[in-house]
Amino acid sequence: MQINKYTVITMKGFIWLLFLVSFVSFSQKQRNGEINHLVVDSLRNQIIHITSDSLIRLDANNLKVLAIQKILRPKRLLSFRPIIKSNKLIFLDDQGGDVFELTENDSLAKIDNSNIKNFLIGSSIFIKNDTLIRYGGYGYWTISNFFIYLDNKTKEWEVYNISKTTSKAKAVHSHLSIDTGDEFYFFGGHSISHNGARDGFSNNEVWSFNFQTKNWHFLGKSKIDFLGSDPASFIFNKSIYIINELGRLYRVNVIENELTEFKINPFLYLFKKQVNPVFYKDHLYYISKKGIVEKIAFNNVSNKVLETTTFYNKNKNYNSLLISVGFVFLCFLIIAIYEYLKLRNSLVISKNGLKYKSKFVQLDSVAISIIELVTIKEVEFSVITALVRKEHLSKIQNERIRNQYLEDINLKIKLLTGFKNNFLIISKSTFDGRYKSIIFNKMDFGKILK
Repeated sequence: MQINKYTVITMKGFIWLLFLVSFVSFSQKQRNGEINHLVVDSLRNQIIHITSDSLIRLDANNLKVLAIQKILRPKRLLSFRPIIKSNKLIFLDDQGGDVFELTENDSLAKIDNSNIKNFLIGSSIFIKNDTLIRYGGYGYWTISNFFIYLDNKTKEWEVYNISKTTSKAKAVHSHLSIDTGDEFYFFGGHSISHNGARDGFSNNEVWSFNFQTKNWHFLGKSKIDFLGSDPASFIFNKSIYIINELGRLYRVNVIENELTEFKINPFLYLFKKQVNPVFYKDHLYYISKKGIVEKIAFNNVSNKVLETTTFYNKNKNYNSLLISVGFVFLCFLIIAIYEYLKLRNSLVISKNGLKYKSKFVQLDSVAISIIELVTIKEVEFSVITALVRKEHLSKIQNERIRNQYLEDINLKIKLLTGFKNNFLIISKSTFDGRYKSIIFNKMDFGKILK
């Protein structure tokens, strides 16, 4: 059987056509993954349903379709997240820093001047003071732990400056977050190992950031992991509501540290999984498994509370505790050292002598009695004489013994302390000037006598 030249050319063209069709189909399948987002346009009282290639505006009251517009995405834009900013709908690249607006000719036009690619996967996005802010995100085997904001003048992403003395928050992606005014909270999501490995793990840390002080605070560790199955979530009244894959609804109030679990509601099974519903005017708007926008009174899905517990175990600041304990210990140590040095540098009277610093001088009981009496009050000579008196000796001999005791005490204390002045001073009696008495040299020895 002979095949003519025309037939060969036709067959080759057909083969090339099949190849191109398969290539184009494969490319479109990879690029145009399913996208479903709901956005509330409160200014127009509308719910906007955004898909991979279309924007559908619906009346918030009756869900009647008001307008449909095509979305022609750039080839490089694999997925996006819409958000209302200054009453305008904008689109953010899920993976990078590109920001787009939908033009009248259905194209997404880039409105920023940045060039951040594949570094913001799973970052949180919010508007603060009319400024677009993102936190965290994954890219190039690293995860960021800082804020970036789109400068309204330069249209470029800049790093948001925080306090130089603050703690470093957890680096995460695909986390849940909420901006409550002065505070930004996040929890859940995923992180990666600090040793450079690509292994990821769930984040159970709860953090807050204060935009006034620009400080991070580690609040504690959450008791439940929501992100194992990429749940749907929405925000209402400063709380994050989460719907897990089993249709269980939770409310997380990070401010009050409360986790509320609601009873399973079969109605939630009608929600399309992994698509975030939105709250508006006491209703919850969602996308059904058939891909249609529906709504339900919020009270019908949140009226049966199962239990309310704490959401996270509060952070026990062991560093502060250790610092406090260390400070108290240091105070006690300083006091102990002070008392020890004070005692060591004191003239201590014991039963058999005197001690000063590391030296000791031995004295008999009579000498110790004389010292103890004189250090209390002025003592007359007659009292000292009575202490040293020996019955078999004469008055003059006993007076000599008395004087010898006084001289010995003064001499030994001088040698012990190194002081030049006498410890015991002989003076006229304050009771009767005709007699003499012994007084304690308080001027020189008062500070060291224990």
